[in-house]
Parts: sequence; C-alpha cells; structure tokens
Amino acid sequence: MLNHYTAGVILFGDRTQLTSHSLPKVNFDNYEAVLSFVLVNNNHWKLLYIHAKTSTVFLVDPAQSIKELDDSEHAAKRIQEYFRMRRTRHSITDWVDVKWKGGVMGHPLQTDGCSCGVVVVKMAKAVMESFPLIPNVNFECSKKYMKRERRELALEILEASVFDEHTYCAMCAALRPPGSGSPITDWVQCDDCERWYHAQCLAMDSRDIKKAETGYWNCPLCK
Repeated sequence: MLNHYTAGVILFGDRTQLTSHSLPKVNFDNYEAVLSFVLVNNNHWKLLYIHAKTSTVFLVDPAQSIKELDDSEHAAKRIQEYFRMRRTRHSITDWVDVKWKGGVMGHPLQTDGCSCGVVVVKMAKAVMESFPLIPNVNFECSKKYMKRERRELALEILEASVFDEHTYCAMCAALRPPGSGSPITDWVQCDDCERWYHAQCLAMDSRDIKKAETGYWNCPLCK
C-alpha cells in the first residue's frame, strides 16, 4: 500500500515534489502490485492499482467517466517517468524497464456525490481478495447501502483511533456535522462509553433525540 500523498505526487506533482518522494530505500522489484488512493482536486477519491505482472496501471474512478482509460494511460506514463527519475537520481533500476500501460477494470459506480471514499475502499478490498487476478468488481452502490457502509467504516476507524471524544463527535470527529444545515447542532451522549455524537451524523429525528435525552441510550459502538 502506497501512501496516498506520495501517489498524488507521482501522478500530479512537479519535478521538485517527485524528487522529494523518490523512496530510495524501497525496492519495488520485491512487490507484485501496489495499491493506493488518490485525492483529485481535494474532493474526489480514485483508486490507483499498479499490477506488475501485466505491467498495467489502473486509475479507477468511482464516478462515471468516459476518460478512465485515458486517465489510466496518463498515470502509466507518469509512473514510467517516476521510475526513470529514481534511476537518474539514485542509480536504482527497479521497475525502470517495465513498459507500463493503462487499463480499465469493471467496477460499480457511486450513485451520490459523497461516497467516493467508501467505494474506493471497497474496491481496494476486492482487488486484494482477487490478486493476482484482475477483478471485475461488483457490489451494491445504492444510496441506502452506501449510507450504511459509510457508518460502518466510520465506526471501524473510530474504534482504532485516538481523539478527544468529549469534544468532538465520535462519528465524524468534528465539532460541527459535515455539510450545510441548521446552525444549531443537537448532541447526544452514550450512557455506556460516554462518547458524544451529532444527532445529524446518526440520522436521528426529534423523537430519537428526545428518547436519548430522557432514557438510557447506547451508541452504535456499544449496541
């Protein structure tokens, strides 16, 4: 797994940025594939999959795009240039002679404007489970399903994270809930773990909030 920032530099960075992320201690010949996530324009995640056995680079876009093959071919060209830079700068030759080409794999498309991160995580999991084969990724992407998957992923991350649960929402890890909405934010506290949550992040309506405030309430982590 390649750091997402380094992946972004390889695909979109200038020469100075590339040289500062040349990874001279890494021997890519020891790897059969590389996976990473790429943040495009600071608002959209794509999956980068470098499959060494077939010399193919996939830049997978969870949104519908007729340019996916072109984007993958551009990524392959940038990766070729990256390894040539490493040879020039450090006299290392791993992957430098590989003739990288762009490819496209079958995959589902997100159906909303906010699930790209969850979709690429699920695609990465499918890629790893199918390796060394190139998968035809298929899973449900309905808004209802993605909402549940975002919640499950957030809970998984929170369980492995360390942050001030008495100051920030345990679901979104922020002071204010994401997106535009009412300037007034309702908070609820779990009676077991004492974590605080934005009611909005848990999709709680006024009746749910009242029950949580007046009765014994367990958060999703404690249920």
